Amino acid sequence: MSTANEAARTDTGIPGDAELRTEIELLVETATGRVVTVADLRAADGELDRAGVNSIGYINLMEVLEQRYDAVIDPEADPEHLYSVDSIVRFVRARLAEGGRA
Repeated sequence: MSTANEAARTDTGIPGDAELRTEIELLVETATGRVVTVADLRAADGELDRAGVNSIGYINLMEVLEQRYDAVIDPEADPEHLYSVDSIVRFVRARLAEGGRA
């Protein structure tokens, strides 16, 4: 039996919301060298600053988002996209809808 998220990925090639959110959380954890964990993010309601992401973590995260999803975030022009896991999910989802990589 498949879940709605699995079906969404199968039908469109784009991960479902929960799956994409989990992917982003894990990317943040990796980008920060595991200084910020998924548990830290969830305790901070997904807000990157509150969870403890530092400037190097943000740079690493922007790199991995570009590599993984072909999603380029300009932190000076669009800093709101780096506010939280949810804001990154919205940005990546929009990029995927435009033809980015899933």
